[in-house]
Amino acid sequence: MPESSMKKPMRFSLFMQPIHSPKENPTAALERDLKLIEWLDELGFDEVFVGEHHSTGWQYVGSPEIFMATAAARTRHIKFASGVIPLAIHNPLYIAENFVLLDHLTRGRVILGMGPGGGLKSDPYVLGVDGSDQPGRFIEAFDVIMHLLTSTQPLSIKTDWFELREAVLQLRPYTYPHTPIALVTGRNDETLKRIGRYGARWLVGGRPENFAKNWTVIEDAAREAGRTADKHDVYVPINLHLAETKEQALENIRVGSGHERFDFSTKVSGSPLPPVSRDEWPEHLASRPTDIIGTPDEAIEKIKAITEFTGAGSLLIGTKEWANREATWKSFELFARYVMPEFQGSLVGLKKAEEVASTYAAQPA
Repeated sequence: MPESSMKKPMRFSLFMQPIHSPKENPTAALERDLKLIEWLDELGFDEVFVGEHHSTGWQYVGSPEIFMATAAARTRHIKFASGVIPLAIHNPLYIAENFVLLDHLTRGRVILGMGPGGGLKSDPYVLGVDGSDQPGRFIEAFDVIMHLLTSTQPLSIKTDWFELREAVLQLRPYTYPHTPIALVTGRNDETLKRIGRYGARWLVGGRPENFAKNWTVIEDAAREAGRTADKHDVYVPINLHLAETKEQALENIRVGSGHERFDFSTKVSGSPLPPVSRDEWPEHLASRPTDIIGTPDEAIEKIKAITEFTGAGSLLIGTKEWANREATWKSFELFARYVMPEFQGSLVGLKKAEEVASTYAAQPA
């Protein structure tokens, strides 16, 4: 087909919260995360989003910037994103400076992912922040960060939670025009408008039935700003674990997925109890449209359904410790070998060449 009609290859990114049991050695757990990222880099994944949390005992990466800098030094190609910086608890100048510095040190391998916070109820609590203030604080801080990244005009601003006096980013972005921006939201119109206005990437939150309405808000804001919204920059979150058979995949995660869901998500994070028992949880996961537990062929089928519904060009895959290390690494290898190529256009030429060769081989000598 003509080059102009070819679709962009799908972007495959990982979301590493990360979640670890408070009963295990945290130093060893962090090293295991870093080793996994090295493996993902070898396999050709595009990006890793690293979370930020400050409570619970299960999620103890309090500075994704430090973690990302360490991981970047141990990898060659994969890019790193904050997933996400909760702006409601940070001075925006500090965040902008950190990411511009990382932008230089990694030669453009960072993405600034931002949100209001609120993934854990205990995070704003321990920091003395009222949860109802987070959305408003996020908008204030985001607008300041965009000014700092795009202008050298000194900025003075005073709010009820931070103040800047003639602030200018001393170090300008390495990436032109600035480090890529990603925002998470499910239904906040002000955030959706800023995604369109600034050409930011959208980390999708909320219910699937709201997707079309939210995308319209982004498109309209982009049009008003003289941009064209691009669904390649829409990230749909999924979870997955692959094995040679579905039965093996389910057994691999039976203990680990239940441990996370019942001992962390419900007991510590405050999510309601699921409608099934702990032992039935893997099968329940596999029945959901954005949880892929099975074989590479099943993953291809579900991803096609997701992309047909949303048109999204990026997947954000949760890196779960549902299985042991060997099974987890094997899952990502299966995904990279047999699933990713189906959505990256890298098999088209191989299949055509095989077809030509097979036709020629069938001809009489």
